[in-house]
Amino acid sequence: MVFAVMMLSITAFSQSTPNRLLVVDKTGGYKGFMIERLDSIVFRSVEGRVAADVEFLGYEKDNSGASKVRCSVTRTPDCYSFKITCVAKSLADALTTDIAKANYVDRTVSQSYSQNFTNAEMTGFDFDFQANTSYTLLTVGFDGYGVPCEVSRADFATPSANIAGNPSVDWVLDEVTPTSFKLTMTPNSDCSGFYTCQFKAGDAENQYAQWAAFMGFANIGDMIKSFSGYEYNEVHTQEWTALSPSTDYEVYILPLDANGEYGSMVIASVRTAAQGGSGTAEVTITLGEFGGDAEGGYWQRVIYTPNDQTSLFRDMTIVKSVYESEWGDDRIISYLKQDDDMNPYWNHYAEDNVQWTSAPNTEYIAFAIAKNVNGEWGPLARKEYTTPSSASPVAKKQAVGTRLNADVQPSVGVAPVAKAARSLRLVER
Repeated sequence: MVFAVMMLSITAFSQSTPNRLLVVDKTGGYKGFMIERLDSIVFRSVEGRVAADVEFLGYEKDNSGASKVRCSVTRTPDCYSFKITCVAKSLADALTTDIAKANYVDRTVSQSYSQNFTNAEMTGFDFDFQANTSYTLLTVGFDGYGVPCEVSRADFATPSANIAGNPSVDWVLDEVTPTSFKLTMTPNSDCSGFYTCQFKAGDAENQYAQWAAFMGFANIGDMIKSFSGYEYNEVHTQEWTALSPSTDYEVYILPLDANGEYGSMVIASVRTAAQGGSGTAEVTITLGEFGGDAEGGYWQRVIYTPNDQTSLFRDMTIVKSVYESEWGDDRIISYLKQDDDMNPYWNHYAEDNVQWTSAPNTEYIAFAIAKNVNGEWGPLARKEYTTPSSASPVAKKQAVGTRLNADVQPSVGVAPVAKAARSLRLVER
């Protein structure tokens, strides 16, 4: 009866007779079957928790430098077998549900165990443990039908490294403007090299949380090393540009000791200079040329020029008929005053010379609004214009203009990289 109901449900979404049965879990993963090969669909009940409870007992390295993790694993009465792995805690935290964790362990681990361990030794890791870094033991229990069930985890941290000396980097702020600053960084005698990366204040941890699992970073030092991409071994002067005025930034500087071990992170805090004045912030709008073609799309150049009281400004263009029927000044002002940290083309601090996607022989209105150094918004600037006529078909036509010189893709969620841990071994000591 249940099989018949499932078949009816599948048929409702298909114009032809289905010949596949897909069992989809809550993560979107599925297992498929050819219907012609199915004999029946049977439901069973398993009472109690099916898990292999793991406990961390210790971490050490042998004489060859190979890492060993000691742990105990205790199966519940209904747990017939289990799989186990060890990953960076950043990866375990990125697997936000038990289903995701169970699927990850089942997918990446081939070896299963059907016994308990009181003092097991885990070896054969396919990564190098970092010093003073958090890791996680993950297990998934399987019932008598071979179904992956509950997950158990145990977090632990590796010991701090034996740092050779006291590697560090001194820094001096050489120059700061509203949109840039320059640092000179000098490593001390214990520092064999260093990496550096700049963030908005407080954003480094957010970046680490976003990228650690996907990029395989075990700690924030890994991220700084990767994002920097270059190791400096002597005095280095670096300038960062295209920044925001009156904004706090942090430069993370990662020193290395003589053995390449990470030293203590040095963080240089810098605030960019203020821009503008306390008077009325205004923007002047002028038109440039109309260009493009039917095949590649047409565009209209619009130039937005702020006055000397402007700290920042924002701009847009819109089809006049859409403005009159759907927007109006109040909505335009509200829209332009909204912050959008994900759009690198939203805030402007100097003249903005932009090519807007446009249609021939169409009425538009360009808008801009600016605020001064005190955060006070000035008047809404506007410029009405009509693009030249064209007999060619219009390739692109949008109510609100988009930049032809902008290539920004929305950020999307990415699953952590599933790296098979085929060489892991668990042996009772």
